Amino acid sequence: MKKLYSLFAAAIFSIGVMAQTTVTEIAAEQFGTSSVSNIEGTYTIDSNLNYTIISNGANPPAFYPADGIRLYSVRTSGEGNILTITPLNNVKITAITLNASSTSYTPKLTYSIDGGSFQSANWSGTTLTISGIEAAKSLAIKNAHTGGNSNVQLRVTSFSVTYDATTLAVPDIKKSKQSLVKNTSVENDLVFAAKSDVKVYNVNGQIVKSASVNENTSLNVSTWPKGIYIVSGNVDGEAVSQKIIKK
Repeated sequence: MKKLYSLFAAAIFSIGVMAQTTVTEIAAEQFGTSSVSNIEGTYTIDSNLNYTIISNGANPPAFYPADGIRLYSVRTSGEGNILTITPLNNVKITAITLNASSTSYTPKLTYSIDGGSFQSANWSGTTLTISGIEAAKSLAIKNAHTGGNSNVQLRVTSFSVTYDATTLAVPDIKKSKQSLVKNTSVENDLVFAAKSDVKVYNVNGQIVKSASVNENTSLNVSTWPKGIYIVSGNVDGEAVSQKIIKK
């Protein structure tokens, strides 16, 4: 199943990288091209998120290719279908955006964080955004429509979830008498100060280069994106990590 990912913020910490990731769930890519009259169940978004849809006493939630996931209401009580997103692997949900098929299907919604009390959320046209939150256990969204026959169903074509997670660990940056690189601010060539097997990490915790180097060995980095990198190796039996800035 195809997913859309956007990694739009990251910052280095001493033992890892805290990254904020947004993943978009497209209803048609989850449920296919045929209508499904009952989609109660649990579904995977990515390795850090899944979601569950329940009836909650209303008509069973459904899927229609033309307008996505349908969450139904109970007009007498406001206790309609519920979509619950569950974070995994110790991530925290910080925002969600729902996209409705039209303004005719944007009923009153309420949401609950980590099993707390439900509170109202507001639409802007066909988009509803809940941000500035920290959901470590669950984020539940309920069709809370009451009253008349209009704007009863929620029809969601897609929704995007943003979460914080510690990605691949990078080495601690510790003060050391040993030096691994000679120039920590570099435009073209990174020059090493000692013999070592080295790894270079970007701010996402990904290894961008592994090499065996000697003293005064140069590594051309002219094509690397500007930013901060961590060079890790071993000098005279001591683990050394140094931050470099690619200009």
